[in-house]
Amino acid sequence: MKRALVTGANGFVGRAVTARLQADGWEVVGAGRAPAGDHDLVLGVAPWHRDTFAGAIERARPNVVFHLAGITRAANAQDMFDTNAGLSAALLDAVATARLRPAVVLLGSAAEYGNLPLDRLPAREDGPCQPVTDYGISKFAQTLMGIARARSGVAVVIARLFNPVGAGMPRHLAVASFAEQLRNGATELFVGDLDVTRDFIDVAEAARLIVLLAGDAANHGRVFNICSGVDTNLRMLVEQMIRLSGRDVRLVIDQDRLRPVDVRRFIGDTTRLSAACGSVRPPDFARLLPDLLAA
Repeated sequence: MKRALVTGANGFVGRAVTARLQADGWEVVGAGRAPAGDHDLVLGVAPWHRDTFAGAIERARPNVVFHLAGITRAANAQDMFDTNAGLSAALLDAVATARLRPAVVLLGSAAEYGNLPLDRLPAREDGPCQPVTDYGISKFAQTLMGIARARSGVAVVIARLFNPVGAGMPRHLAVASFAEQLRNGATELFVGDLDVTRDFIDVAEAARLIVLLAGDAANHGRVFNICSGVDTNLRMLVEQMIRLSGRDVRLVIDQDRLRPVDVRRFIGDTTRLSAACGSVRPPDFARLLPDLLAA
C-alpha cells in the first residue's frame, strides 16, 4: 500500500486530495496544526522548520508528500512569503537530507502567471510568469525552488492549480461568497466585477489529477496546469445561482470587491496535463452550483 503525507489536509483542496487518495487505496497521514484523524501528525503552530518536516517524514514514512498547506491572504507580504515559500523551502530541505526520499507535490497557483495579454492565452507552463500579487509572487518563488531542487535530485512535481470549485470552498472566494449570500436569503447580492471569465475546475477533478501526477516518476521536475481549459463567464454563473435560489435578487456592486489588477480573461492550457493524465473533465455546474447553495 502506498502512503501519503498530506500537509494542509484539513483545507479545501486537502480534503479533496485526501478523499481521492483513500479511494485509490493509499494510506494517508495528515499533518497540520491540529489533529484531524486517527493517523494524523500534529506539527503545532507554524512556522514549521526543516526539523519539523524531517520528524514528520521519519514518522509517516511516506512515498509522496503532498504539500497543500498555505495561505491566500495575509496581513503583509512577509507573512505571505514566509508561509507559502518558506514552508516549502523547509520541506524541500528536509526531504533532501532525509533517509527516506519521498516525492513531493507542491501546490502552485495560476496567480503565478500574472496578467497575461490575450495573445499569451491559454497560459502554458513553459510561458512567462509575471505575478502581480503577493500571493502569486510567493507561489512562483515556491515553484522556482521546487524546480531547482528537482535538478539536484529531489523528486518534485508542481501542480499549478487554477480556480477549484465545490462544496466547502473558502467563503472569501467569489463564487463561495455569492452562494453564502444566497443561502442566507439575500435579495441584494453584493458582487465585484462580473464581466470576467475564469478557468474553473471541480475540486474533486483537481484532486484526481494531482494524485495521478504524483504516481508517475516521469512527471518529476515538471510544472502542470491543474485546470479545465474552459473559460466560464462569472456573470453567467451568478445568474444561474440566482435562478436556482428561486428569488428576485438585485446585483449591487461592492467597491471593496473591485480589484485594480483584475484579469479580464484567463484560461489555462491543458496539453501537458492531458498528455500525462488523459482527458480532463470540465466542471459540471449543473451539479456544483446546487451543492454550493445547499452547503
